[in-house]
Amino acid sequence: MLSSDTDKISKIISGKSSSDKAINFQGICTDTRGQISGKLFIALEGENFDGHNFIEQAEDLGASAAITHKKVNSNLPTIEVNNSEIAYQKLAAWHRQSHSPIVIAITGSNGKTSTKNMLHSILSLHGPTLSTKGNLNNHLGVPKTLLELEKNHQYCIIEMGANHVNEIELLCKLAQPDIAIITNANNAHLGEFGSEKNLVKAKGEILESLSEDGIAIVNKSSPHINIWEKMSNTKALTFFGKDSDIYASDVKQTNSTLNFNLNFNLSSVNITLSMIGLHQIDNALAASACALKLGISPQMIKKGLENSAPEKGRLELIKLQNFTILDDSYNANPQSMKAAIDSLKQFPEKKVLVLGAMAELGKDSKKLHLQIGDYAREQNIDNLLTIGQEAQYYKGSHFENIESIFNEIESHHKGAIILIKGSRMMELNKLVDNLINTSNSS
Repeated sequence: MLSSDTDKISKIISGKSSSDKAINFQGICTDTRGQISGKLFIALEGENFDGHNFIEQAEDLGASAAITHKKVNSNLPTIEVNNSEIAYQKLAAWHRQSHSPIVIAITGSNGKTSTKNMLHSILSLHGPTLSTKGNLNNHLGVPKTLLELEKNHQYCIIEMGANHVNEIELLCKLAQPDIAIITNANNAHLGEFGSEKNLVKAKGEILESLSEDGIAIVNKSSPHINIWEKMSNTKALTFFGKDSDIYASDVKQTNSTLNFNLNFNLSSVNITLSMIGLHQIDNALAASACALKLGISPQMIKKGLENSAPEKGRLELIKLQNFTILDDSYNANPQSMKAAIDSLKQFPEKKVLVLGAMAELGKDSKKLHLQIGDYAREQNIDNLLTIGQEAQYYKGSHFENIESIFNEIESHHKGAIILIKGSRMMELNKLVDNLINTSNSS
């Protein structure tokens, strides 16, 4: 956690302080809804928010000082800058440089968060580990994580998301990773990137950021390996997955677990993950490859992986009185849609899909929605319920709102396994919450 004074910070961010004396603070905050007393409040401004409107509230809640890029009416000592977002990022980069953990950066179209969680579970058994909370993986989330670094942290795991070229390059300049992992690259956010070629290069920016003695970790079965090898600043790539030295064998799947042999360096260890979905095996392999490069013992890797649990809204199995939910409502793209649908295969119950629209697919959106609808029918899904404008192209039973889908499930699908998935904008987590709350109250 960054603790300093306003004089020192003013010099780092080239700001102008309103106070003649240095004001001490303990920590950084950007949201008045969190713990703010004694902290330096940074007034960030975005499309739908402006922290400058909360300066008075920050003062009332005990903030020590504030960074602003607008004139504000407040008695709070301020540091005025040209752009508070850039100042926030500068502070994070400076704080990162003041510490010396091994920094691991993870990106990919799918699997970033699961890989991060698995790796955190492993490394935290070995030493103090900081990692991205939730999905705070953008130009504001990455600085937030870096600013939480403490002197005792041995490892820092940074998840990096991107929906346009040069975004990961910026995040890497802040984090300065020692190790970079790319889980995969597919047609997520294709509308923002404009083409698959741009998307693949954007993911590769994480490898360009490495020093010559850095460690790059990628899936050998990716069709983009040649591009990433050329982009990588370190030529010593570590591979995981099919046809590599770190791979899975003897995979067995149940309704709630995945069991497989983790093979590496002519050795093997048996792993049982408390999660479902075959795609989780590649995530476990990526985390294991990183841990092995760091000298973590196979038994510690096994324990860390087996301690991992799915994050809320990511193929989370929820057993209710009248049906079972597979909550994958966090987000969606075509590849993760197929992986989630595949995870239903081992369930004997009636299979119901609730699919929301997928966002940011650009000109191919209609075609990709049609493909997912066809894919679902090929997997012998019993019922396909859809919501969202583009979701009509799944060609299922279309609903106008969450309430109507809720009523359909309650009335006609008792005893079913129900997969719920869609892009975040569809807010299908509300459907999950409604089903859980109704079950708990009955």
